[in-house]
Amino acid sequence: MEGFPSDLVPLSTAPWDQRPTELPLDVEEVRTALWLNRGNISKAAEVLKVHSMRLRRFVDNNEYLKEQLNEAREVLKDVAETNVYDALTDEQDKGRRDSMSRFVLQTIGKDRGYGAGGTGVAVNMQGKRGRISITWDDGSPVAGEPGDDAKDVTPREAAE
Repeated sequence: MEGFPSDLVPLSTAPWDQRPTELPLDVEEVRTALWLNRGNISKAAEVLKVHSMRLRRFVDNNEYLKEQLNEAREVLKDVAETNVYDALTDEQDKGRRDSMSRFVLQTIGKDRGYGAGGTGVAVNMQGKRGRISITWDDGSPVAGEPGDDAKDVTPREAAE
């Protein structure tokens, strides 16, 4: 699979429904379960047939596994960022592109003044055919009132 280490060990098929507490967890087995589940400890615990609290403690006490957990999550974020880019550049589905643009501006665009609840500019998109309004946090329109320097447009007109 893409982004996975090539040296993951195969997971054994266990004859039990719940791993016996006296049976120690194996570091490489845990590493494999973490990667197969992209760093989701609860899902990895299901695969290993242990309680998630047990697995979480085991990972928290092992620097190597903490590094592996972080790297698995970084790979997952890389995949998500590729999907974000695909959505932002989707010429076939402008609604998808606009929705992703809003998401990006409200999350990683906060440092530029976008987002909800912060200082700066808020972007509000109401439905596929609704109005797009961009306002300062105090409620005043970014480009003044309609009729000043601003133009009242629909999302379709804005996309063209």
